[in-house]
Amino acid sequence: RSAAVARIRLALLAGAVVVQLLRMASLPGAITVSLGRNDLPALTLSTAAGAQATVYLQGAHVTSWRAADGVERLFLSSASAFEPGSPIRGGVPVCWPQFSGRGPLPKHGFARTTEWVIESMASTADSAEVVLRLSDSEATRAAWPFSFSLLYTVTLTDASLSMRLEATNTGADPLLFTGALHTYLAVASVQSVSVAGLGGLTYEDNTAGLALVQEPAAGRLSIAGEVDRVYLAAPPSLILTYGQPSLTYGVGLRVEQQGFRETVLWNIGKARAPGLPDLGEGEWSRYLCLEAAAAAPVSIPPGATFIGSQTLTVE
Repeated sequence: RSAAVARIRLALLAGAVVVQLLRMASLPGAITVSLGRNDLPALTLSTAAGAQATVYLQGAHVTSWRAADGVERLFLSSASAFEPGSPIRGGVPVCWPQFSGRGPLPKHGFARTTEWVIESMASTADSAEVVLRLSDSEATRAAWPFSFSLLYTVTLTDASLSMRLEATNTGADPLLFTGALHTYLAVASVQSVSVAGLGGLTYEDNTAGLALVQEPAAGRLSIAGEVDRVYLAAPPSLILTYGQPSLTYGVGLRVEQQGFRETVLWNIGKARAPGLPDLGEGEWSRYLCLEAAAAAPVSIPPGATFIGSQTLTVE
């Protein structure tokens, strides 16, 4: 019976995609649609040189990114259940309209657990792009009484992955939100990496009751244990250097953001890792979150649009 249900879901999804493709001028075969883990609908973007990204319609969630060198650069927990309506641990969760527990909604809001729809797709030999859409519904308005339209654009090239969130207020009253692109970067060991570009910034230390701390001005930031920080007035570009061992990942990764005013740096650390049931044993050391964030509330006037993006580029 489960196999039959899966075939029906895939047929319905494929039918919807075919209708969209017929409305488009052309689409080279660089985007495929299938049922992913636990039969959740997913899109696979690819380039002729071998770059690839996977995006689930649930949560508009990017779960995998490989540049043309074939190296997986997003962390995905082995314990993620991929259950309908449940968050996926790893990849790039879209946290909206609430960041973390900073509000009345479930942690990180509802966008990451809601199924989005395909707005458009396009590709060339060296790039592929999909635009997903999420709009308010009776279910969202019951939890959060605002009218909105979200567009989320995922663009893959041979060396980069770009994610762009557009949030439009379609209601008559100002819309207040927080959010983040909660990017989990894969690392060989979190203790071996360093981050350049945060020197001299003030951050909220969530391991110390939101105390405000100033980062030393010089040098690179290394990770020694649990880290949970919101950097204020974040710069547009950071460099993650993988350190040793670096044979798998190469030298580093450039992390750029626009529109988002803060950057979040997070790793759960060894001591608290057992408290996350959807994080595999020992996997706390295999990721570092560098998130483009709106941790402080952002107000969108009626009819206006907020645009925020993050781009990851192999150095």
